[in-house]
Amino acid sequence: MRKLVLGLLGATALSAASAANATLIVTTPTSVTVSGPNVVNSIEMVLDFVDNGTDSPFSDTLSWMNDLSGIYNIRLITNAAVADGPTDVDITAAFVTGTGILSPINLIPDAGNTDLTELYTLANLGLTAGTYTLTVQGTRGDSSQFGGHVNVTDVPEPATWAMMLLGFGALGWQLRRRRSQVFAQAA
Repeated sequence: MRKLVLGLLGATALSAASAANATLIVTTPTSVTVSGPNVVNSIEMVLDFVDNGTDSPFSDTLSWMNDLSGIYNIRLITNAAVADGPTDVDITAAFVTGTGILSPINLIPDAGNTDLTELYTLANLGLTAGTYTLTVQGTRGDSSQFGGHVNVTDVPEPATWAMMLLGFGALGWQLRRRRSQVFAQAA
């Protein structure tokens, strides 16, 4: 009976460990149009953004605050019908700054970028709780737009990791204890 109770306690500790839900809030300065945050599942959120401005050269920002650490994936894209035409956007810089970031982290341009289509990404960026800003700079035509999204996946809190380790430890202790009893009976 004791083994069953200890096994159930270990399994309960493992199943009780879940990631906490973060709060993602758009803050100032933000000069782009934002939709979201949209909840994808229990640990993932997305901020979509688009900019239809006409100022050239431009420097536009998207700022947000997250109250938990997370893994960020950022994507920025432009499409134009004619090179150097009214719908063309040429990005000269795209970077993230914020809490704990000592120097700007640049988004990486895709190797297949052309004057008609530009894609910039930043994948698997671990950020702590804080406030961050994505800045996009460049030049554009009179009727152009660019857009993208910021995707964040929450990282479990330290208490969640402790609960998972406790569960694994209880299961391991129970299995080892059972194995030593089997060896004692065989001798």
